[in-house]
Amino acid sequence: MHVFLATLGTETNTFSTFPTGIDSFRHRLWQEGDVENAVATPWSAPARNWRNWALEEGWKVSQGLHAFAEPAGTTTRSAYETMRDRILADLKAAGPVDAVMMFMHGAMVADGYDDCEGDMATRIREIVGDKVKIGIELDLHAHIDQVLVDAADIIVFYKTYPHFDHTERARDVFDLMKRTLAGEIDPVMALFDCRTMGLFPTTMDGPMPAYMEKMVAAEGRDGILSLSLNHGFPWADVPLAGAKMLAIADGDMAKAEAAAGAFGKEFYGFRAQAMLPFTPFDEAIEKAKVKGDKPILLADTSDQIGSGAPGDTTYMLRALIDAGIRSAAVAPLYDPLAVNICFQVGVGAKLPMRIGGKLDPNSGPFLDADVEVLFLKRGAYQEHVNNERIPVGDLAVIRVEGIEVVLTTERSNLFSPTLYTLHGITIDDKQVLAIKNLYKHKDIFIPLTREQLFVASPGCSNPDFGQLPFKRLPRPIWPLDPDPLGLDPG
Repeated sequence: MHVFLATLGTETNTFSTFPTGIDSFRHRLWQEGDVENAVATPWSAPARNWRNWALEEGWKVSQGLHAFAEPAGTTTRSAYETMRDRILADLKAAGPVDAVMMFMHGAMVADGYDDCEGDMATRIREIVGDKVKIGIELDLHAHIDQVLVDAADIIVFYKTYPHFDHTERARDVFDLMKRTLAGEIDPVMALFDCRTMGLFPTTMDGPMPAYMEKMVAAEGRDGILSLSLNHGFPWADVPLAGAKMLAIADGDMAKAEAAAGAFGKEFYGFRAQAMLPFTPFDEAIEKAKVKGDKPILLADTSDQIGSGAPGDTTYMLRALIDAGIRSAAVAPLYDPLAVNICFQVGVGAKLPMRIGGKLDPNSGPFLDADVEVLFLKRGAYQEHVNNERIPVGDLAVIRVEGIEVVLTTERSNLFSPTLYTLHGITIDDKQVLAIKNLYKHKDIFIPLTREQLFVASPGCSNPDFGQLPFKRLPRPIWPLDPDPLGLDPG
């Protein structure tokens, strides 16, 4: 067997004004054909694993470009078309193949392309023809419609949010592809539109954990090969947005459609209970004033770069200062200029500095303050699952009014406490930990904090979806419309 591997993705916030250019991909993942030499990250992991598993099977492996960028605004047309055409050229150069496997995000939007993944897969299908099998792994915060389903043979989404199952889902894609190539199964896919948007963590108290277990238990039974709930990405104003249920059956479209409909309607029935709750900004700051035996964690959800936000607003930092809170740590705040100044003056230096508010009009006000440089690190990173590392570029820790602030030269979410602890910041003695994140930190920080609040802070990733200027979103859709499917009791 001859398999072709490639990677292309980013998560696009269409309300963010900071564009995603080709350098954004070069700074996160850019590997030209030899993914085995890429740094082990969640973005390189699927192709790295596929290569290793394929070689173990004795398959021939060809590779194209592997490129991934941190979430931001719309990808430039030239960047997308350059990377897409490079992968397509690599595929043609590989010669006849039996299968193509790609890791993409699912919510990549470029100038002129609402659905980069659908465009990519359709063009691959045009090159390889009907007999070659196409398998795709996607983040569950994706957009999907029939275009991608028609172009591919196998699509598997992450099942977990926070995302820690990218390797397991890569294994699902590979095993289904292996069985398909061997003639053991004939996968057919059906999609059900849940007419819902939102954020639905799979480890939060409520209905999602049991629902996930039910999906996993159904796989491999009664002809169902795979089930994926695509949660959708709520900060994108595109016609194919919203949650969808995808079912793969073995040669029986009626079974696939029935499973997609049944699981999709079940999710729709408890959608409100599964939605991540948010705390108003002022209320969160008031709670943070109260000291406890452990820190309280405030997640700055509207400026976390995992949603494509700038990552450099100072609303949270300023509010902590104004509230008189001094025992706190804030991380990460994207400010390459401030980091460069810190490296110029060195550890121990004290100076006036302008912090944040630089990236785009959504960045909000800057903060002028007297700071002390506490720590410097070139090529810093934070640890992640599976011995992976998340690079954050050069890093500086400064003290502002008693508050320790982590500044970075690359936009990043906080994935683990090591963003603090590897860089000279202790956690257990703090009154407040303020992080630019949405939810992926939650389970890791449970033993380290007394309470965690998901704060509806100012920013372009406002979780109050009714406040966003949607113009192209498919309507009706919950929660903007109360019962789009007409299935609610009463």
